Amino acid sequence: MDPAVLKRNKIISLFHEDRVTDHLKTLRTQMLKRLEKVEGNTLLITSANAGEGKTFLAINLGISIAQELHRTVLIVDADLRMPAKNHYNFSADFFGLQAERGLADYLKGEAEIPELLVNPGIDKLTILPAGQPMANSAEQLGSPRMEALVAEFRERYRPDRIVIFDSPALLISADPIVFSRSIDGVLLVVEAE
Repeated sequence: MDPAVLKRNKIISLFHEDRVTDHLKTLRTQMLKRLEKVEGNTLLITSANAGEGKTFLAINLGISIAQELHRTVLIVDADLRMPAKNHYNFSADFFGLQAERGLADYLKGEAEIPELLVNPGIDKLTILPAGQPMANSAEQLGSPRMEALVAEFRERYRPDRIVIFDSPALLISADPIVFSRSIDGVLLVVEAE
């Protein structure tokens, strides 16, 4: 991928000269220690309101973790509702990938996960796009099919792979609350000031 495009799209973890990269490395270290403490490898990233930087953090934290020698990362766009205001489709808006199908298609039984995974051209990083919006996203994320998927992600790649779920904001949707019961850790993003 073109470094200028990545930088313009705020994928800064690849650029070690950027001061924010050091902050991401500190956060990475703290999150990995906490996940190790609970013997977990799944992380849900959410915020109170839209536009506080959840997707920015999910992607950059994921890239930072993937840069470790013994880790791989799967970032899942679990924002299935896709509110129009302040929402970023991370496949398209950050990586420039036009993924028509994703997690929603798996939950509807219309595709299997291997068909939906995308390598954005960054070593040891894989993404699972959200797919088409779903009106019943909370129910789908709380479904036995989703619980089984998270369990498979958790067990299949342990302890080398970290799975990051980028979710909608708490005050907009019940999705992260419903979904969090299946996850090892939750990171709440709060906008400065």
